[in-house]
Amino acid sequence: MKKVDGCSYMYDVFLCFRGEDTYCTFTGNLYHGLSNKRIKTFFFPHQIQNDYNDNEQLQHSPILKAIRESRISIVVLSENFASSTRCLDELENIIRCRKMYGQLVWPIFYKVYPSEVRLLSDYPHSNRLQRWKQALSEVTVISGWIYETEYEYQFIQKIVELAVQSLPCYDVFLSFCGEDTRYSFTGFLYHALSNEGFKIFMDDEGLEGGNQISQTLLEAIEKSRLSIVVLSENFGYSTWCLDELDKIIKCMKTKNQLVWPIFYKIEQSDVSNQTKSYGKAMTAHEDRFGKQSENVPSTSCFNNSKLCWTCIMYLGYMQFLIGK
Repeated sequence: MKKVDGCSYMYDVFLCFRGEDTYCTFTGNLYHGLSNKRIKTFFFPHQIQNDYNDNEQLQHSPILKAIRESRISIVVLSENFASSTRCLDELENIIRCRKMYGQLVWPIFYKVYPSEVRLLSDYPHSNRLQRWKQALSEVTVISGWIYETEYEYQFIQKIVELAVQSLPCYDVFLSFCGEDTRYSFTGFLYHALSNEGFKIFMDDEGLEGGNQISQTLLEAIEKSRLSIVVLSENFGYSTWCLDELDKIIKCMKTKNQLVWPIFYKIEQSDVSNQTKSYGKAMTAHEDRFGKQSENVPSTSCFNNSKLCWTCIMYLGYMQFLIGK
């Protein structure tokens, strides 16, 4: 999926639906099914689902931002969907995000067939009308589901299971130097996050052998929503840790993955300027591999001025930090 205007994803799923048709029935049940699987879903209350006078009004609403910042848009096309200008405006922008950013779009034809999806009446804004017609035409040819008479809970279960498979497997990936923090800060952080119900990837101690990062770790980084990097005294000496960090930065740039560094008993400037232990570590890597060798761990991740990282300085108040 392409980068969305430099923003991180705020939602896993955006639900587009006609409130009077399905808010208290199908879409409401789908929302709860997704939420029960810890899938963060944008579900706009039916009571405040007002139509937009024009597309300009939509541009300044929280709806458009939510569409752009969602990984998947599920469009529930029901009997009265096309009679709502709000639904049509949302659909138009969902189709645009699919084209521009590769957003996943899943249409659900709820008690209607794709051939029945059309505008139910004319609207005065001709350009706007043509965009709606185009959006409706395009959504009907996207692979989706047709709901007719089967058990609703079974139908919803299939959608939820596919969403689980399509979304990141982990809430948090922990990157750290084992000898520095495995049995102290990072270990406590892991248990604190786990106790709150977050799904965490923290590598087993046995995985840290050798100099080459394992495919298991690379895949775990890609399948995480957030990477927390605990930068400690000896982090820079580990080619394993630096390769992990390089992969994390690539995922931040290409997948909008969130990255939070924690500077544990070191200064941020030690990392960005490669001084003290980080300077010594880089010199040691150059002596070992040669300055021009492709085996020298990448240091560009330390100096990227475009990174918008949340920097947490370790001040000795470990329990307070973890509680945050």
